[in-house]
Amino acid sequence: MLEFNGYYNHKEQSGELMDFEDQRLHTRLKRYLFRLLKRQEDVEDVVQESFLKVLEAASKGDIHYPKAYLYRTARNLALNSLTKKSTQLTDSLEDLLTPDVLVMSGLLEDDLEIQQRFESFCRAVLTLPETTRKVLLLRKVNGLSRKEVAEELEISISSVEKHLAKALDSCIRYMDICGYPLEVRQQVRKER
Repeated sequence: MLEFNGYYNHKEQSGELMDFEDQRLHTRLKRYLFRLLKRQEDVEDVVQESFLKVLEAASKGDIHYPKAYLYRTARNLALNSLTKKSTQLTDSLEDLLTPDVLVMSGLLEDDLEIQQRFESFCRAVLTLPETTRKVLLLRKVNGLSRKEVAEELEISISSVEKHLAKALDSCIRYMDICGYPLEVRQQVRKER
């Protein structure tokens, strides 16, 4: 039974007096809570609130095992605190990861990948012989037909097709050496 004599105390069944102002009790409770909460500020808050809850409950009636009641109260308050923080974190993340932000970050990643592929393709094109490079650029970049490329470079349409095939094969090999995945190389192959 708890009584007030300047402070709360309780004589447990074991015969020992439980003093709520005992520094060892505070220290043990803090150590116990620190394993759950990890932040000293949170531990302090829960310890204080635990003592207040136990004192409030004691004023309403007898607590037969106040130390056990104190630890159970502290544990429940700590778990409630963790749940509350977890919910706040989840809500914050949900606010940050709105569909617009997800789409934008996906687009940025896609843009970066496309930029890297394009730079690699440009390096591959620079390794091509001059006529082969001109055929590829006129056909794929400028969008000229095979006939128009042949007229521009004063070569046959058959030569345009051969240079184009050679250029694409060289680009595929270059991208293979650079470690691009198979689907990227297949995409270049489809350009033929």
